Amino acid sequence: MDFFVFGLNHTTAPVEVRERWAFSPDESRDALQAISARVEASEHLILSTCNRTEFYGHVPRSTSPLAGAEDPVAQRNALVRYFGTARRGGTAVPGDDPSHFYLHCHDDAVRHLFRLAGGLGSMIVGESEILRQIKLAYGVAREARSTGRMFHRLFPEALRVGKRVRTLTGISDGCITPGQAALRLATGALGDLSGCKALLIGSGKIATLTARAILDEGVARYTIVNRTKAKADALLAELASNDGTAADSRGSVRDWASLREAIVDSSLVISSTGASQPIVDRATIEAVQIQRGHAPLALVDLAIPRDIAPQVAEVEGVHLFNIDDLNAVIQDNIAERHSHVPKAEEIVSRQSQAFAGRMAYKAEVDPVIRHLMERFEDMRLGHLQAVIDRFPPELHEDIDQMTRSLVKKLLHFPIERLKSLRDMQGLEKAQTSFLRRLFLAGDGEQ
Repeated sequence: MDFFVFGLNHTTAPVEVRERWAFSPDESRDALQAISARVEASEHLILSTCNRTEFYGHVPRSTSPLAGAEDPVAQRNALVRYFGTARRGGTAVPGDDPSHFYLHCHDDAVRHLFRLAGGLGSMIVGESEILRQIKLAYGVAREARSTGRMFHRLFPEALRVGKRVRTLTGISDGCITPGQAALRLATGALGDLSGCKALLIGSGKIATLTARAILDEGVARYTIVNRTKAKADALLAELASNDGTAADSRGSVRDWASLREAIVDSSLVISSTGASQPIVDRATIEAVQIQRGHAPLALVDLAIPRDIAPQVAEVEGVHLFNIDDLNAVIQDNIAERHSHVPKAEEIVSRQSQAFAGRMAYKAEVDPVIRHLMERFEDMRLGHLQAVIDRFPPELHEDIDQMTRSLVKKLLHFPIERLKSLRDMQGLEKAQTSFLRRLFLAGDGEQ
């Protein structure tokens, strides 16, 4: 079997490339079902966030998309073609430079996932949101029935490694959120934000974190706009409760239809929806700025795909920032957390080696267990067929059940012992080799 992770992230591809490869949960579910249908006995998972899209695959080598591709460039090109038709009804993603993508296989793929779960692959080193995103991606893959025994071991283990890193190191201490970073960008454009009016578009996880950052910054007023007004109302109530104020003292909710008017009334707009196309275009902002007299307007787009068309930046008085612009702000915040990276890397390395060792060990011992059961079953059937006619027909089923139960009881202890030793890696290689020769004789073992 080939196990690999193929993808692109904020360090390898610009935002305009990443947004072409972004998947919503529904798109991921559909794509996983389509991919699994064309590759039998395979496991697949898609992890798509603001900063990355990654395809995890565990596939038979004979049907692997890597088959026949020898060099790294050829392998990446093959995977671009393979996964490029997996989204939005089979429409191919435009051909992108293969250098935007990375590929990790087998043990390197395990280590990549564990580093990611530990916050070592994030734009904001040590952030914890990636754990929720991995858990969500795993849940979507399970709903799509694209996971199997390998992934049922791998992804829960990755989540445990991520929690272990954060428990045993200070890598998450003082970690700023995207919302806090966004406000720092806005401060650079607008100056003191305490008297400004802010507009928050969206009501998801990032929107919630951003809204809390807005409250901490002490903005005078903020408005929430969301396609589903009930969700915006719920977010406002939550924020007001945490703020210890009445729901309408600093914040308010407006209908989606009044989005343009809400932008006119604001000097800071932060958007983080799940829209597949821009919800704010240049024509809208040009009209807005005419009404505002071209007063400074800061727009922070935290969404992938982007909520705000990049041409908006050309409008007079507008300061437009996207998810990549957060990086400069974030770099100023990570010096202390970087001191914990070596210990975190050590934990990840140790845990990934242990997991890879367990999986390799299973590959050695599990066939022994399977063939042991098959061999005893063949023996049972052979003896049963030789003597079954000596008994009345009405007893045949009882005799079959009795012999089946007897074999099961005879094998119970050795098989459970083998499983226990397998899971603890309690057998040496020479011992597993002996067991394979003992029970797999005639199957090519020497």
